[in-house]
Amino acid sequence: MNVYFISGLGADERVFTKLKLDPRLNVKYIKWVKPQKKETLQHYAARLSTQIDMSQPFQLVGLSFGGVVASEIADIACPQQVTLISSMSTGVPLSKFYQLMIKFLLMSPLSAPLLKSANRLTYNYFGADTPELKKLLKKILHDTDAKFLKWALVRMSGWNRKERIDNVFHIHGTADKLIPIIIVKPDIVIEDGGHLMIYAQADQISKILNHRLTAID
Repeated sequence: MNVYFISGLGADERVFTKLKLDPRLNVKYIKWVKPQKKETLQHYAARLSTQIDMSQPFQLVGLSFGGVVASEIADIACPQQVTLISSMSTGVPLSKFYQLMIKFLLMSPLSAPLLKSANRLTYNYFGADTPELKKLLKKILHDTDAKFLKWALVRMSGWNRKERIDNVFHIHGTADKLIPIIIVKPDIVIEDGGHLMIYAQADQISKILNHRLTAID
């Protein structure tokens, strides 16, 4: 079974390195590509879907923003299951005022270094509470393209999906500060799980993933 993993904003497969997945799963990683000027999320997802071998049965696993993209890919492909981790299955209702405010802030020349900086605030919101997690987050933020980060944040804030896709399974942590559990409806809850629980609580997440991903015939 091919299983395609999509990481969070600007991250890569490093966030999945702690997982211990069933050897029967053929794990592949979707690579982020540079978004085109004024590209929609749907068009971007279509371009990413070219990395998937659709002649074979496959599943998607999306982390954070990768979960949003996975839901959009599912509209044009036919995954047997989509697993979301620390993500959203539908758009969070934001007023036009807040959407415009986000766009205004992100257009500021000072926003890029602020968004890419590893500091007490980013560590807190990502749940990076150990030296290992802080080191990982710092590297990810450093390697993230600022233009991609801005584009993705604007697209995520304006995501207006009303209904969950079919065959979706959502895992979320109670301590997630970036996407608070109160605004989502997960299928399984991880106690004290922060936004980086995929790394911090990898053993627990691995058991859930192995059970779900291998249950598909």
